[in-house]
Amino acid sequence: MKKTLLLIIVAGIVLIALSYFVVSLNQETETLTNEERSKAPGNFITLDHGMVHYALQGNDTANLIVFIHGGGITGMEVWQNTIPFFQEKGYQTLSYDLYGRGYTDRPTVDYTRELMVDQLAQLLDTLNIHEPFTIVSMSMGGMIALDYTSKYPDRVKEIVLLDPATTGDFKPNPLLKMPVVSDLLMTFYWYPKATENQRKEFVDQALFEKYSRRLAYFMNFEGYKRVNHSTWMHTLNQRNIELLKGMHQKVLLLYGEKDPYFPSGNIALYQSLYPSIQHHAIANAGHMPHFERPAEVNPVIYTFLNGSPAE
Repeated sequence: MKKTLLLIIVAGIVLIALSYFVVSLNQETETLTNEERSKAPGNFITLDHGMVHYALQGNDTANLIVFIHGGGITGMEVWQNTIPFFQEKGYQTLSYDLYGRGYTDRPTVDYTRELMVDQLAQLLDTLNIHEPFTIVSMSMGGMIALDYTSKYPDRVKEIVLLDPATTGDFKPNPLLKMPVVSDLLMTFYWYPKATENQRKEFVDQALFEKYSRRLAYFMNFEGYKRVNHSTWMHTLNQRNIELLKGMHQKVLLLYGEKDPYFPSGNIALYQSLYPSIQHHAIANAGHMPHFERPAEVNPVIYTFLNGSPAE
């Protein structure tokens, strides 16, 4: 009986291992090469942890806006409906792909807040950007914005937080802390559902279908599962909203009324920490209101920055 049970267990382990191997062969099948990078607009620069994709556009004497995207694999592409508006208004703009996203390298490191703040600081210094600037951030980018501003308060003039993820509400499944089990979950469950799971972030489903094609493109590059797992374990489960206390910068909070990750009750928390915060709800929008409703969001940000409506 014991021998039969042992054989069943061994057979089960072998079957799981073989299945894992077969399924993994069809995931992350591409490598981010120079040929792939040649398809990307913008430029590349080498920082401490690898090559970083960025776009710096506009007159270098104009007011600069630095755009920080969230944890999404498409990187700075989420600003495609935002940046052109501000360039037309005469701003200089800087957008970039965080480590592990877009066309930027996916180093084998822990994806911590410190890593991302250092990436931004190095990028700015390497590009010789030393004058104070505005930050427009979304989701996890809001966490980076607060960390960076806390560390370099004289470098930042204003902060825009779009559906920020700064409260540490994300709680990864405890099984993801177990090395072998986490690999199995990421391969058999999470990766196959990764694209469809983001559907709930959109109200405009036709727009999601278009966006999902870019998701599929980027998530097929090697490192996608590893990067996301590390980000869950080291960043999205963290809380830094209290950094708002004592900040002298103007702050605007924008959120989609149908964002599944940003409960309206969070507004009171932001106000308690930063009473002068301005906030604005975007109707019929999900987690990326600037992407779904740019015609509404862009003028709100412009008015916040300039004190007068966009013409």
